Amino acid sequence: MRRTAWAAERTPRVEAFDHVRAGLELLANPPAVDVGTTPHDVVYEEDRVRLLHYRPVRKAPLKPPLLIVYALINKPYILDLQPDRSVVRALLTRGVDVYLIDWGTPSPGDRHLGLPEYADGYIDRCVRAIRERAGVDQVSLLGYCIGGFLATIYAALHPDRVRNLILMAAPLDFHADGGLLHRWTGPEHFDPDLVVEAFGNVPAEFLNGGFTLLDPLGNSYLKYLELLDRADDEAFVEMFFRMEKWLGDGVPLAGEFYKEFIRDGYQRNLLIQNRLTVGGERVDLAKLTQPLLVVVAEKDHIVPPESTRNLLGHAKSKDVQVLSMPGGHIGLSVGAESHRELWPKVARWIAARGVPPGRKAKARRTGKSGTPA
Repeated sequence: MRRTAWAAERTPRVEAFDHVRAGLELLANPPAVDVGTTPHDVVYEEDRVRLLHYRPVRKAPLKPPLLIVYALINKPYILDLQPDRSVVRALLTRGVDVYLIDWGTPSPGDRHLGLPEYADGYIDRCVRAIRERAGVDQVSLLGYCIGGFLATIYAALHPDRVRNLILMAAPLDFHADGGLLHRWTGPEHFDPDLVVEAFGNVPAEFLNGGFTLLDPLGNSYLKYLELLDRADDEAFVEMFFRMEKWLGDGVPLAGEFYKEFIRDGYQRNLLIQNRLTVGGERVDLAKLTQPLLVVVAEKDHIVPPESTRNLLGHAKSKDVQVLSMPGGHIGLSVGAESHRELWPKVARWIAARGVPPGRKAKARRTGKSGTPA
């Protein structure tokens, strides 16, 4: 009798120990995971840049095609992490013709690439390649994070080539409330020139260290504690290690772009003031007249929601819609709720502003709420 009671008392402790042991074994021997599995073709290459075209799943995909302008840091497969958490697949299955810019990894020789090369040069040549392949005059643009910053600049410089603009957690007003990065990079105590002088291209480890400090507990102790607690949940474990793979696949940032992004963005906040110049041309946000969809995450600690939403006070688009999700920056791409609620809405928004096969584009007029007229 005494032995049975002792065994019953020990069982929860033994189970807890087994959870911890299983979690530690996973960390010591992480499982192999597949990422970025949606079939695609490389249809244009220049330097380190590749333009990916995802193979349509419908015979007659929507026009114009959608070009996703990804950020310059990390790898773009966060948008195609696994089949049931893939932004790319969510759009493809709803008829969107999807292209994506994979910026690649800059070499030491790319240290002097800056805003003119990225925001205008590479993007414009990718747009040209799509226009020629698809036989269209315009594309839709979706810019994510820094990619949204670049897409906004491109759309303002070349409004005739962009039919629809979708901005997802894009840093545009760098002085919006709630931005720790703005405070940390203040000119009184941070000099980006010194960083580039020390490193050349800014290493991924340097960049990721700053992002980790935005949420130090969530990015370290708490996430590993959850792994220990859910080590027997196969789906959770695979997702966890896909995310770990992505977080570890950091990409350095070209030195010149880093200096311009910090100085003209976080320190001077030139874009939202219509004072930013790229290649000698001023970026006038009033030239943004195409349909505009803004996607934000209310708990985004990397890009505060207002940093993106504040564009609405400057763009002249008549067709405007804002979609807000309760999660964080990365959750927009991989969160279960985002894939239930957000991406079907984004796909419908694109489809409503597309051109059916065989028909020519017509000017579209809608109200400020984004409801089609």
